[in-house]
Amino acid sequence: MKIATIILYLGWVSGVFGAILMLAGVIGFLIGGEFLNVRNFFNYFFIAIPFLLLGIFCLVGTRAFCTCNCNDESCCSDKEK
Repeated sequence: MKIATIILYLGWVSGVFGAILMLAGVIGFLIGGEFLNVRNFFNYFFIAIPFLLLGIFCLVGTRAFCTCNCNDESCCSDKEK
């Protein structure tokens, strides 16, 4: 497995975790009380920001690396030579 593929998967996992935290913030807002022992629902949004940014940078960075630094199409594919 190439390092670009690992970073791509890391970006997906980070983005999904950030989306889950955002969803928890929305649920906490709709419930109005404590959700998962957190009284202020906006704390979920503050925690989600770094995970979403890491996911965006990992996904965009691997795409930019594959299109800018490869001379042929085979270097960015997962197929072994």
